[in-house]
Amino acid sequence: MRCWKRSVCLLLAGVLALSSLTASSLTAADVKDLIAPNAEVKKVVGDCKFTEGPAFSPKGFLLFSDIPNSRIVKVEADGTSSDFLKPSGNANGLAFDAAGNLYACQGGSRRVVKITPQDGKVESLCDSYDGKPINSPNDLALDGHGGLYFSDPRYGADAKIDQPCMGVYYIDAAGKTTRVIDDRARPNGILVTADGKTLLVAEPNKRELWSYEITGPGKLGSGKIIFTGDMTLDGVGPDGMCLDAEGRIYATYKSVVVLSSTGELIGRIPVPEQPANCKFGGPANKTLFITARTSLYSLEMSVAGAALVASGPKPAPQLSQTSDRTTRNVVGTNVRTPFIKRASNERGAYRGPARRTQDKKEEVKGKPDEAASKEMKFGEITLNVPASWKQQEPSNKLRLAQFKIPAAEGDEHPTELVISSFPGGGGGVDANLKRWVSQFSSDGRKVKITTGECPQGAYHFSDVKGTFEYTAGGPFAGGKKELRPNHQSHSVVLVTKDKEVYFLRLTGPEKAVTAAEKSFRAAFGADASKEKDYEI
Repeated sequence: MRCWKRSVCLLLAGVLALSSLTASSLTAADVKDLIAPNAEVKKVVGDCKFTEGPAFSPKGFLLFSDIPNSRIVKVEADGTSSDFLKPSGNANGLAFDAAGNLYACQGGSRRVVKITPQDGKVESLCDSYDGKPINSPNDLALDGHGGLYFSDPRYGADAKIDQPCMGVYYIDAAGKTTRVIDDRARPNGILVTADGKTLLVAEPNKRELWSYEITGPGKLGSGKIIFTGDMTLDGVGPDGMCLDAEGRIYATYKSVVVLSSTGELIGRIPVPEQPANCKFGGPANKTLFITARTSLYSLEMSVAGAALVASGPKPAPQLSQTSDRTTRNVVGTNVRTPFIKRASNERGAYRGPARRTQDKKEEVKGKPDEAASKEMKFGEITLNVPASWKQQEPSNKLRLAQFKIPAAEGDEHPTELVISSFPGGGGGVDANLKRWVSQFSSDGRKVKITTGECPQGAYHFSDVKGTFEYTAGGPFAGGKKELRPNHQSHSVVLVTKDKEVYFLRLTGPEKAVTAAEKSFRAAFGADASKEKDYEI
């Protein structure tokens, strides 16, 4: 990561013009009233994988999560950035209290923790409920009574959960956890209003924002919908949210949607990348920080953000024991931090770019292109990669790695293997299988999809032959398509035993892809003879 000294920014007026919003959905004057005169949306930090969870410390620095790289990033007042905690347990939502303690949802480690930045002490607040692991804590909010609420959805190819629902939980001041909402499909962003009387919960599956009366610590009345996003203007969401000092709600959809405290639409603030979360901070608490896909952005406001809550919960006694401990380093401290053994397990931690564990040469009968292979680790999966497959610099930030595959005689176009992974599983197994099939012209297309098990987890294997509709920069680039006949793709959705989702895609001229098929399957341990047919 690097600090962007020259910010990529857009003048607000220009951004609003590009957003193509109708007069009925946006009153520009209302939005301008909330934003500082001549303010610009500025990129502060870039080159991340997927940003989330901004939180501004009372000590004057900002933290945010770079989820796939399993790190929390620290941004100083001068804009310089560094790793604050790595690995972070795939931390997502973050929140500070007024004393400077940090609370974090570690989605990969499946727990909520309290972190003391001064000495690096990390304590688990919740990692299970009713004797079962919680799903994947996503976002959290302190309530002003020494407790906090957190959402516990699950994203991935199959979204398998250990709890009976994707719920919302409350951890009280003494560390006791209670489930308080069990009837939302997939709760995500969460807020407590400044007066402590209302809990706001995002329901992104339906573009809804729900409001619950708080009748006491961890006690809720019935919920009601106060806002539903427009399918065209807002897309999916809301995701993360924040409040200003006057109670207005800033919710991330396709843009930052600004609402009154009761859910009336005030307007939308477009951002260069689709936002995932936002939080006020800065010296006067008048800077709106926005995490959006690969970057952190900022926008100077004329209104201040809501004040920090005094304190959050303490770990329950049984969770703070350190008799069987392991350690992690908080970057920037000299303290080795204690964990109980179970809570510190970084299962599913996604460690970013390829990491070579060892090189080995071995003779494999009948597989000449595997005669010299390298065992390489990408995130949490290990591949045995033939030495003839030449590793290249990934062509975009969404790729963990890519390889150039040897061409067959007469090939005009290259053959490549791409390895990637996305937060949330990229929309699910069937959605990806359908997308890959649709990248080939329907005329003369041949499709075979199977499913199987390998030592690293369950997988779906898509074999498509025909005319490939190639788009420079990838299928989402929006460029002109180039038709490439006699092409083939072997595409795999691999779900590890810890429910992390990886995508492996071998694409190119049919002869080269067919020649590499055995090596491709062997790379991740697939056995074609044990696969079963699968229909989408």
